Amino acid sequence: MRKQWGRAAVIAVASVVIVLSLVFAVTMRSGEAEVTQSLSAVQPTWTTPKTPFYSTPAPTTRPTLSVDSGCRVGQGPATLEPVPAATTRRMNAAWDRVERWLKAKAPTTAATLRPPATIERITEAQRQSGVAFPAELVASLLRHDGVSDAVGNFALPPFDHPASAETVEREAKVMCEVLTSSGLDDNVGYWWHGRFVPIAIDGGGDGLFLDQRTGTGRLGAWNHEGSVTFDHLPATLTELLEQTATALETGGPAAGGYRPVVSGNRALDWDFPR
Repeated sequence: MRKQWGRAAVIAVASVVIVLSLVFAVTMRSGEAEVTQSLSAVQPTWTTPKTPFYSTPAPTTRPTLSVDSGCRVGQGPATLEPVPAATTRRMNAAWDRVERWLKAKAPTTAATLRPPATIERITEAQRQSGVAFPAELVASLLRHDGVSDAVGNFALPPFDHPASAETVEREAKVMCEVLTSSGLDDNVGYWWHGRFVPIAIDGGGDGLFLDQRTGTGRLGAWNHEGSVTFDHLPATLTELLEQTATALETGGPAAGGYRPVVSGNRALDWDFPR
């Protein structure tokens, strides 16, 4: 009887050991599977990188004018037309009056009037500008090649400084370049025309010109933010200079109602109309 109980005890203990061993094995295997799954979850997914796609912008077409701008830069007349003696006399008489007043009242401004331009320089400016210069402009340049950049330099009322031959050429080129590159037909004749000859600038992008579309040299003004105008201006450069001389001699008013005043450094200025 005792032997039977002992054998039973041994069998029971062995069974417990076997069960525990199985439980341990299953637990370990389950743990390994979970670890493997966890590692798989954190592994990066490797994919073949894609080549980035960059869209190529469609080439832009520069707008072009469909009407004649009149611009012939570098193709102007290679010779100057003779200046009539009467034109020269009248222009010189107007300059005489202006110079006389400036020397007496505003010597600082008088000193800014440049010496005459040469025929050669005027001719080259005409050729480069692409338009024939009116006779009165040539006569004026032969008297004074514009004004210097010094403080207190001479201005036609109120802010337009007579241009040198070099400045005429430069401004004509710039204005034609902007006009043609705009590609807007409506700008031709409204904003600028290749047969306009710039004769004075205000330093802010605007100025005066002579209209050579019909060869008359009609005086006009341009506004780089607006349009050209011929309103409230005399017909010619000579008339404008004569009116300026009269305003200086009488105390004004000049075109636009401006009156001449002399600053503390004895320079000419134009007072705003009140």
